[in-house]
Amino acid sequence: MPSETERAAESAIDLALSILHAGADGDRVYKTDRDFATATDFAIEDAVREHLSRETPELGFLGEERGHTGNRDRYWCLDPIDGTTNFARGLPNYGVSLALIEDTAPMYGTIALPAHGERYATRGGAAWLNDQHIGVSTTSDLREAVVSVGDFATGPRSSEKNERRLGMIQRLAESVGRVRMLGSAATDLAWLTAGRLDAVVIDANRTWDVAAGIALARAAGGVVSHVDGSPWGLEGRDLLAAVPHLHESMVDVLAK
Repeated sequence: MPSETERAAESAIDLALSILHAGADGDRVYKTDRDFATATDFAIEDAVREHLSRETPELGFLGEERGHTGNRDRYWCLDPIDGTTNFARGLPNYGVSLALIEDTAPMYGTIALPAHGERYATRGGAAWLNDQHIGVSTTSDLREAVVSVGDFATGPRSSEKNERRLGMIQRLAESVGRVRMLGSAATDLAWLTAGRLDAVVIDANRTWDVAAGIALARAAGGVVSHVDGSPWGLEGRDLLAAVPHLHESMVDVLAK
């Protein structure tokens, strides 16, 4: 039976999806000259923040659009729409991502990918897709691995920012089976959890992008670290999540 915290999270995702299904993305608010949030991003975050403040008043809340309020040791972490550009352009790889963070570690995660009809959640220390228990793949040969990578930077100084990413992709292309770029960290990590991807490499991420996916990946048997193999932390700039048989090999490839 789900805990009270898990039930609160599931009802929050229900609320978020009802707003997503209500209609168009609305006006855009630009954070930089290329990065924007839609009215739907703000509507979801405001509604979920209010809902969870009633259901779990002892917990703080961190959202991508409005920032952090309340408890900073135990708090919800929400990306109202991960993959906003995909959502705004009618591309299916986007989702709502909600995690519970305790003492800097994601302890619970749930991701909804509405265009795919999928809801992922950690329950009882395991990972679930809809009503099915899931786990990461058993791939052990890099030449068979399907690896997803994070987006390129765009705009001013993008060449400088992408130099490292291009180098990592070049090394991956030399070693793995296929490289993919899906445009949504929530989708990347959910599909790693479901065994569709064998590794995920993200060079620039924020907590709300990956916290729920990290909880899911770990519950499904995956290994999560920074790209150099050091333990993943909230303040880190990059992430490597992989199936156990490939994690060390991935670290070796990226170290080059």
